[in-house]
Amino acid sequence: MSKELKKISFLFLFFHIVVQTHGQFIGYRIDDDKNKVCFKFEHINNLIIIPVTLNDSIPLHFILDTGVRTTLLTDDNNSELDVAYNRPVTISGLGAVRDINAYIASNVSLKLPGITGRGQTLIVLGEDYLNLQSHIGKNVHGILGYDFFNHFIVKIEYDKKLITVYNKDSFTPGRKFTPHPITIESGRPYITAAFVQQNDTPISGQFLLDSGASHGLLLETIENPDIRIPEKNLQTVIGWGLGGEVAGKLGRLKTFSIGTFTLKRVLASFTTEAQSTTISNQIVRIGSIGGEILSRFTTIYDYSSQLIYLRKNYQFKRSFEYNLSGMDIVASGLEFKTFTVVFVVDNSPAKKAGVKVGDVIVAINTKGAGELSLEEINGLFRSDTGQMMQIIVMRDNTFHSIKFRLKRII
Repeated sequence: MSKELKKISFLFLFFHIVVQTHGQFIGYRIDDDKNKVCFKFEHINNLIIIPVTLNDSIPLHFILDTGVRTTLLTDDNNSELDVAYNRPVTISGLGAVRDINAYIASNVSLKLPGITGRGQTLIVLGEDYLNLQSHIGKNVHGILGYDFFNHFIVKIEYDKKLITVYNKDSFTPGRKFTPHPITIESGRPYITAAFVQQNDTPISGQFLLDSGASHGLLLETIENPDIRIPEKNLQTVIGWGLGGEVAGKLGRLKTFSIGTFTLKRVLASFTTEAQSTTISNQIVRIGSIGGEILSRFTTIYDYSSQLIYLRKNYQFKRSFEYNLSGMDIVASGLEFKTFTVVFVVDNSPAKKAGVKVGDVIVAINTKGAGELSLEEINGLFRSDTGQMMQIIVMRDNTFHSIKFRLKRII
C-alpha cells in the first residue's frame, strides 16, 4: 500500500542455525579481495529486489529484507533448484491459520554480484505460501536478511537503485550522513522513533527497521493501548501473511520522526491482530518502519557498530498517498500479465463505479493491460486526484467498461 503500503515481508519467527563445512570459507565475502562492491537493484512496490545465484548455477531474485534473520527460499517445487534438506520444521507467522511445513537446507551457496556466500543455511517453504510474485509482478524466489547484513556494512541508495557493500574495516561514512543507534535483537534492527497522533498525543518507542515491508509505518495497537486509530480511517488489507490477507486499518499521523528527521501526514497501517511485541527485556516493539519511509533516505546499515546512517534524498518531501482508485490488484499468468482485483475499499471511486473483487482488468485508458506491468498499473492509480480513468474488465466472460475519477480517500 502507498506504493500499496503492502506488507510483503511477512512477520515470521525465524531462528538461527549454525552449520559447519570443511575445506572452504563459511559466510559471505567480497570477491577478488576487494574492499567494496556496487550493484544495481530493482525497486518494486517499495521493495529491494536483488539478483542471487543459487549453488553457482541457478539465477534467482530475492528480496533484501532487514526484517528476517534466516534466509528464506519461498518454494521448493522448482525441480531445478536441487536443494538438499536436512530436516523438516514447522513455522507460523502473521496471518497464519495453521502450522506451515518447511525444511532446513544447509551448506548452500548464494552468489550476489561481486559477493559469494558459502555454507549458508536456508529455510525452504514446502509450498509457495507467500505468493510474493503476485504482489510484485515478477518472479521472486526468496528473502535475504540478517545472515547477509551481519557480514558487511550495507549502503542502499534508493534514488539511484544502487547498493554498495563494504568490508567492515574499509568504510567511512560521508559528512552528510547522520548516525542513529540501533539495537540488533534476534537478528533484527530496532530504532527509537516518535510520532504525534491526530489528538496531539506524542508517543515514542522501538520500531523494527523492515526493508522487506512495502508499507511506510505499521503500528501495533493490541498491546499498545496509547496508540489510537484515527477517527478518519480505512478498513482495508494491510498485508499478506502465511495464511493470506491481514486485515487492519489505515490512517494518518500528524508527524513521524527519527532523530531530527520529521515527516508530515504519514500514512500508517494499524494492525488489529494480536501478536507478541515483547522482543526482549530491553525492547518492546510498537511498530515497524517499512520501505515507503526508508526509500526517502539513503540508508547505511552497520550491524557491528549497531548504527544506521541516514541522509535525506529527493523523495523525502513526497506526500504519502494511498491508491486513489481504492482497489488492490495482483498479477498472475504468463509474464504476470493477468491483473485481478482482490480487494475494493468501501466508498472508494472504484467501489462506487461498480468494480468488483474478481474482475480481471484488460485495458486502462484505451491501453491494453498486457502492455503494462503491475507496478505501472499501480502507478496509474496513484496519479493526480481528479484524473478520469476508464477501465475495461472481464467478469463472468463479459466485458464491462467502467469509468471513475481518482480521489484521495484517506
